[in-house]
Amino acid sequence: MPKSLDNTERKIHIIAMEDTPKTYPVSKYLASIKKLLDTKVPQIWVHGVVTQVVERGRIVYLNIAEFVEGDVKPVASLPLYIFTPEFVRIQENLASLPKPFIIKDQIKVNILIEADLYVPYGKFQARLVDIDPSFTIGELTLTRQAILKRLTEEGLLRLNATREFAAVPLNVGLITGEGTAAYQDFCTTLQNSHFAFQITPAFARMQGNDTETTILEALGTLRANEDLDVICIIRGGGSKTDLNYFDSEALCRAVAQFPTPVLTGIGHEIDQSLLDLVAWEACITPTDCAKKLIKQVELSWEKTQDLAMEIATTVRTQLAQSKDHLRQVQGNLTRQFSTHLVQERERLASSSRILLKMPFRILKTESELITRNKEGLRFGVQKLLQLEKSRFALMEQRVKTNDPKTILAKGYSLTTRKDGKLLRHRDEVQIGDRLTTHLENGSVESIVQ
Repeated sequence: MPKSLDNTERKIHIIAMEDTPKTYPVSKYLASIKKLLDTKVPQIWVHGVVTQVVERGRIVYLNIAEFVEGDVKPVASLPLYIFTPEFVRIQENLASLPKPFIIKDQIKVNILIEADLYVPYGKFQARLVDIDPSFTIGELTLTRQAILKRLTEEGLLRLNATREFAAVPLNVGLITGEGTAAYQDFCTTLQNSHFAFQITPAFARMQGNDTETTILEALGTLRANEDLDVICIIRGGGSKTDLNYFDSEALCRAVAQFPTPVLTGIGHEIDQSLLDLVAWEACITPTDCAKKLIKQVELSWEKTQDLAMEIATTVRTQLAQSKDHLRQVQGNLTRQFSTHLVQERERLASSSRILLKMPFRILKTESELITRNKEGLRFGVQKLLQLEKSRFALMEQRVKTNDPKTILAKGYSLTTRKDGKLLRHRDEVQIGDRLTTHLENGSVESIVQ
């Protein structure tokens, strides 16, 4: 390489070094931005819908989003974080309110946030500082009222209450958590009764975000069993915030339209969820729910016993009345038989007396008849002969009167056709027919023209 060219390159390199701008490491740059955010961006209240709550170690990660009504796609989304102890403290404060709730998916919140930047990844995220409970309580109340209004307007609020409750509800469908104290209390109470209850369980999650889905699945499972008399949805006592899961509109609609009566025993003595309102009846605890079934069966059993006693009393009364009636009938039959026997004996005696006299009467009557017959035979033949002669003479006279010769002698004539049959009507001849006219002293032949 020429020496002049090497000097030129060194000059260019020197000039380049002198014009290079000041540069910083990535971490220092991000740290400066974080410092800027901490000093220049104030804490601010932001409202939206919680779409995610995930706890990872000592940090809880959340996400809130803004939605337009009728669209499930968020307009904007904001990631948040909060340290687990602080999050637990906030949740405990919310749970102790007169109208408690907890931060969970799908609730609307108004929260105080602080802008922050996670330097290692250069990720912007806001820190959840505090929450305005009045905002969420108001939203929950409005949502609950809106659901209640829709259920009322559609006639669903007391629809399940119109289902006929079985007189003996021994086949029970049960929805509760598997292996829970509520399940044990309910089953033990029924098993300790004197009745043969049959329990068909369909387990579900009774708290948390899976409550709605799993209870709906359990209802679908039990709906296929047509032998069930009643459905019981129970859970033990717990935080009042758990009641929010039973304000689900989908759950309320499913229970309202269920073809079998549904009882609830969700374990809260004062507060009622919307699910309690649409159920056939809301019991205070799972045990009370079981006692309700036992009482219903006991009432039916008592009614059955009362009916049996009533039937027995009626039968005894009717039996006594029947015995009295039979005795009366027996007495009447005895008297009637005695009377009839006396009457028959008298009739028989009378008949005997008549029979003794009858042969003489018959003999006398027949003798008189024979005498009359003899007289009749003596004079009756002559009378009959004279009568027959008179009838014969009268018949002979009629025959002579109707003889054709006698008629012809009176000036009448008879006309016959060629076949010898007597001509009676004009329509019986046609032109050219040969006719014979009979007179007293002969006959005349003629041709019809």
